[in-house]
Amino acid sequence: MSCVVWNGLGAMSMAVAAPERLLYKYSVSNGEFSKVGSETSRLKRALLSIGFPSDASRRALIVAYELAMNIVIHATQGTVSTLWKDGALEIAVTDTGPGIEDIEIAMTEGYSTAPSHVKEMGYGAGMGLPNVKACSDSMKIASQLGTGTHVVCHILPGEQETSALPYFHSVRLDTDKCQGCTNCIKSCPTEAIRVRDGKAFILEDRCIDCGECIRRCPNNAKAAVADSWDVLDTFDYKIALVAPSFYGQFTDIPPGVVKAALCVDGGFDEVFDVSIAADLVTAAMREYIKAPKSVRPLISSACPAVVRFLQVKYPSLLKHLIPCEAPMEIAAWLAKDRAKARYPEKSPAAVFISPCPAKITATRQPVGRGRSNVDAVISMDLAYVWVKRQVGQVSAGAEFPVSSGYGIGWGRSGGELMAVNLSGLAVDGIMHVAAVFDEIEKGVLDEIDFVEAQACSGGCAGGCLSVANPFVAKAKLSSLAQANLDAPPNPLIGDISVDDPALWMSVDILPRPTFRLDDDAQEARNKLAELEKVLSELPGLDCGSCGAPTCRAFAEDVVLGRGALSDCIFKLRQRLESLAQEVKDLAGIRPPAMGEREHNSRGA
Repeated sequence: MSCVVWNGLGAMSMAVAAPERLLYKYSVSNGEFSKVGSETSRLKRALLSIGFPSDASRRALIVAYELAMNIVIHATQGTVSTLWKDGALEIAVTDTGPGIEDIEIAMTEGYSTAPSHVKEMGYGAGMGLPNVKACSDSMKIASQLGTGTHVVCHILPGEQETSALPYFHSVRLDTDKCQGCTNCIKSCPTEAIRVRDGKAFILEDRCIDCGECIRRCPNNAKAAVADSWDVLDTFDYKIALVAPSFYGQFTDIPPGVVKAALCVDGGFDEVFDVSIAADLVTAAMREYIKAPKSVRPLISSACPAVVRFLQVKYPSLLKHLIPCEAPMEIAAWLAKDRAKARYPEKSPAAVFISPCPAKITATRQPVGRGRSNVDAVISMDLAYVWVKRQVGQVSAGAEFPVSSGYGIGWGRSGGELMAVNLSGLAVDGIMHVAAVFDEIEKGVLDEIDFVEAQACSGGCAGGCLSVANPFVAKAKLSSLAQANLDAPPNPLIGDISVDDPALWMSVDILPRPTFRLDDDAQEARNKLAELEKVLSELPGLDCGSCGAPTCRAFAEDVVLGRGALSDCIFKLRQRLESLAQEVKDLAGIRPPAMGEREHNSRGA
């Protein structure tokens, strides 16, 4: 038996790694050329469902296709298995057949033992194994003559180089409306906003799209950019992904009627409740938390603003993050798969109704996956207006509930914790989240298993794109959840295992290099020393008059050339006092000649 290994693989450890899971598996026999094509298409859909990056997906599909073609050309039969394992795709192919006599020669480009009738079909050019090697990060072949061949390849998703990314942000600033009031700089949890020359600007690498600046701006200069209602006209079959928090906006309209109003002419073709996916995520998270882990507490990844908050300000806590996809992503996957099965002639699109800018950003620039399952996002306030205008046309409400009350409860703070039903705490409001994360960094919360953290006060019901009073919306949701606690999860998720790769993140979650003073280590140390010197000269009042949120942030701005020391009103006053004293002193000095004449006259 011969065995050859090629390894170009680095460390296959992620900042957050999902457990090992079988993604897709199929069998193929000699001569089944068409089956290889159809199975490869199904594998492509499976890779899409987990958000595997496009370039890595392309390489994986080439590997799987070429190895399957080797089975139908050379072997009797075999299996192709694709697994998510140790932060990479593992493609394992085993066949029964003649085996490979000389693996090194078989790896030579152009070398082929394919029969003539296969070559006449356009196959067997001798590029299969070389292509597999070129597209794999590692490859191992073991073969025994007269028995068969076993090939294992790994494809890494590749680290997302966050420092080079052009950041997408849903939160936008209208400088024409900005009055430079500095209200926003104090509310930003990552100190991402500055005011200079009477106008605010946002440091894009630090913004997490939490929306706190939108709440605080008295001039409406901050806004969340989402898709317009007209985007629905661009899709063949429109599915509204409705989170439970949306139902909490209506105290006078039952959820079933809200769903029906969304499907009035000009609206959606179907409504899919995100609470269905929340029940599935609950089961997956519960099993993950219960398994032995090296760190505690584990932190929910459901709130995208919180995930980005960890990347920017608490990178040491990324290892605490549960690598489970958010209900929004899983709902999009479930909804589109169901629609494809029901209407194979249609091209379904999932449109999320968002309570916050962070979820809009999560669909445009996902974290933890290569691409989003969500095709468009409409803001909750826009959808609210639509329902209010169209509700008069509704004659009968749609089915509700279609999930358990625990899934519905996810829309307000404490809902996740109640559903998971394990020891933990729930914290909402980004500044309160920061305080809890500070405690976790200190190691004082190691005894609890789980932290539900939501950036918006009250949870999604209090998102900055919501309409209703957040306390009223939360009470409404609590009532809906409590009334339906005995309702079972939707049958749609009954056969889905918590080990399904579609439930888990497939890409590294890395820290954002936001607080780097310089790329050169020595220069960074020099700038840090300069920063500390500038900071020691400042009053330490964190008044914000300079346009920075704190004195330390201002010192950083000075060192990085984003501000001048004279921007500090206290330093400016000191300078003016010094200048005034200098002018006064100068005013009291007379030329020597005048002083000499005065002396001479006295002497005479």
